[in-house]
Amino acid sequence: MSARIKVLCVLLAGVALLAAGCSSGKKQKDQSPATTAQATAPAAGPLQVTVSTTARGPEQGFDAGKAAKQVSPDIQKFVSRYLTVAFLEPAQARSGYKDLLAMFDTPVRASATKQLDSLSLGSAGTQVKAVRPGKASARAVVLFAGGHPTAATVNISFDGTADAEQGSGPLRLRSVFQLLRAQSGWRIAAYDSNTGGQN
Repeated sequence: MSARIKVLCVLLAGVALLAAGCSSGKKQKDQSPATTAQATAPAAGPLQVTVSTTARGPEQGFDAGKAAKQVSPDIQKFVSRYLTVAFLEPAQARSGYKDLLAMFDTPVRASATKQLDSLSLGSAGTQVKAVRPGKASARAVVLFAGGHPTAATVNISFDGTADAEQGSGPLRLRSVFQLLRAQSGWRIAAYDSNTGGQN
């Protein structure tokens, strides 16, 4: 395996359910933001995602504020989709998280397949009946070229509660995703991700 592994536990009803957490991929440090746009996703069930977006571009006279406002809903949509298929739809575990893996760029999809416990409910998903989302937020730095978004670094923080037959317990996600813009939308090209039930 090409990535370092960390194992964290999710406790459901005092040790009933375990979810392994892994750390993998590449991580880039955020540069200091220039202009930020804020947006809050409409509730998809109880999910609420707060997104802070910063835009950067090489062109002279680049309007960072306008670009950030332009791309913020798109980033928000991506993050909401990711959290939904990774955590809010436990049935995804039975399909091998096919919808989640489709969000990854082809070169990293194989490694993501082996590290689903760091990116989602993972193997514990088959035991989870429902997930109640708590706080969810993302900070994104989006790079523009020729007036169009081309790449982004997105830090995602998500907390929730997993319900199983044995009881309920906390879960969390802390991830940094490097995204590339493809014709079909954003794709995860690299990642550093941890899941677990405790800080």
